[in-house]
Amino acid sequence: MELGSIQKRIEQIEKISEELKVAKEMLKGELENDMEYLGVVEEAKVANEKKKRLKTEIIGKGPNQKIEAEIKENTEELKTLKEILSAELAQLFKENDTDEITDAKGETRKFQVQVKLLPAGRNYENRDDMGRYSEPA
Repeated sequence: MELGSIQKRIEQIEKISEELKVAKEMLKGELENDMEYLGVVEEAKVANEKKKRLKTEIIGKGPNQKIEAEIKENTEELKTLKEILSAELAQLFKENDTDEITDAKGETRKFQVQVKLLPAGRNYENRDDMGRYSEPA
């Protein structure tokens, strides 16, 4: 793959992204100028506030608080485990040039390696090998 074709693709992506941004702003302006739409948005805000208040009341009851805490804890653990697995699979791909692994049940599973171009001109000093922000040393 030539560097020139990669650079050209980046330019195309940036151009289309800018056009998309302008189009979204124009559409947003049209919506903000429609009084009927703004009225419905306000009604939806009121309904959402009521829904949020009721949800908080229900979750605030004894056994529901415990369930919510358990869900939160398990969600955080699941996220951490997925991040670790992602790093391990990336390392496996890098070392063995394969996108398959046999799981504990003996089944062959494929995985996908994804690459993401980070925005230009940003500070990348506090990012790990996967492009995520890490804790400063």
